[in-house]
Amino acid sequence: MIRTPHFELYIAPARHYPEIWRIIVGFLTFLTVYIVPLVAAFALVGVLRPDLVWEVQSALEGADTPFAMFVLLSTFIAMGLAAVVAAAWHRRGLASLIGPFRPACRNFSRSVVLCGVIFLLTGLLVSFFFTDKPTANLSLGAWLGYLPLGLPLLLIQTGSEELFFRGYLMQQLAARFKSAIVWMVLPSILFGLAHFDPSLDPKLTVLLICATGLFGLVAADLTRITGNLGAAIGFHFLNNFFALFLVSVAGEMSGLSLYHAPFTMDDVETLIPLIFVDMATVLLAWAVLRRWLAPS
Repeated sequence: MIRTPHFELYIAPARHYPEIWRIIVGFLTFLTVYIVPLVAAFALVGVLRPDLVWEVQSALEGADTPFAMFVLLSTFIAMGLAAVVAAAWHRRGLASLIGPFRPACRNFSRSVVLCGVIFLLTGLLVSFFFTDKPTANLSLGAWLGYLPLGLPLLLIQTGSEELFFRGYLMQQLAARFKSAIVWMVLPSILFGLAHFDPSLDPKLTVLLICATGLFGLVAADLTRITGNLGAAIGFHFLNNFFALFLVSVAGEMSGLSLYHAPFTMDDVETLIPLIFVDMATVLLAWAVLRRWLAPS
């Protein structure tokens, strides 16, 4: 059964005002609330310090310093707020996007623990196939010192994306349409396309969109099974922690990572098999996690 009882309860608040026009206006409201503050911030920098505009933009694109990463992750506060404002068109609040709070917290912690073990073991296994090892980016002391601020911001970043894609968008589409292609697959495709990077090799770009879309589908399925965002946020948080805080590609949101990977985004032939390994790891973690979290 594609719509579990827990999922039906999860989308129940979205059924009160499921009109298509509200979804369209909510989506446009989300884009406005999320994008306008970012544009306004750049405009303010342009007015006060026009000589720094390109420097700030370049720093945020690479985010290869701790400060740039803090700023970049902070921009997702606007995304979380935008998801809540969009839900207001349906007379809903933050709690209805997350689902039952205690089960969500429980699923979050279980997801972080299980995915942490699987991702760590997979990472160690993959490292044996590289003659070059990761190089230090930050000292352990500095890295630990950044975590008290970095981890909450990472939670905001991953939580905000889940609030919109698996919270608002998936819920409202499920309340309006019966087909899982619309309410489960479509938001996952949009999630993948949202990570489009034209600066990369075309093959790599397509593969990364597919990998991100797959992750979105996995997160959607966990939400469908559990009836809350806890597992999806936990999975997303742990995945990004490994990619952004432990071992990252230099110059690719690497400012808070402990290590730099022994390759760059130009090493396409190296990255392609690694992306497939990452996709397989996501599927493995999903298969184990959904059995653990599935209600009896």
